[in-house]
Amino acid sequence: MDESTNREKVLKKIRTALLAKTDNPYPKVSFDSNVYKTTDEDLLLVFAEKAEAAGAKFFLIENELEFMEALVNLGAQYKWKNIVCVEDGLSNLLTECELPHHISTDHTDIIDVAVSTCECMIARTGSIVISSKVQSRNAPAYTPIHIILGKSSQITQDLKDAISWIRYKYPKLPSSVNIITGPGRTADIEGKAIIGAHGPKQVYVFVIDDREI
Repeated sequence: MDESTNREKVLKKIRTALLAKTDNPYPKVSFDSNVYKTTDEDLLLVFAEKAEAAGAKFFLIENELEFMEALVNLGAQYKWKNIVCVEDGLSNLLTECELPHHISTDHTDIIDVAVSTCECMIARTGSIVISSKVQSRNAPAYTPIHIILGKSSQITQDLKDAISWIRYKYPKLPSSVNIITGPGRTADIEGKAIIGAHGPKQVYVFVIDDREI
């Protein structure tokens, strides 16, 4: 009985607090302005530096053919046997280069590598933004290696800009939007970093420089 009474008291306080309106204590704060200072540096160079600092392997390339040549060479070097790519356009490119791959995520337990494009990239943190619109939810998370293909024109300055990018591209937001910053990592009870405990152990980022020079 006491337990029920105490619960009602708590709920009553919550209802009262929700009904009461409080003036904004910080009326001069702008939620539209940038949190971090903008930079005049080349966003491509900033992204490359930050991505490598986060543990990703960065490659600047000229076109898709160069990407496929690098992918074939890496596959031969590291003996990758099972590659997954669920994106139609990218999968067709792999097929044209006679690179065997899975087109579904039904066998993530045997997959070595996931290959995908991205929505955009964030220069300040060296992060890659992917969504369920172009990529499956689980492949990049469960495969040991994730290879991403992007373009320099997809690089944004900060997270705020990346969110605006997604909102502009999709009036109805994707059901899943993920931000990847280097290989998956966590820390054990002693604070020692463990790479690949949650997510891929290696992340390769290939960026096609499509700027007009």
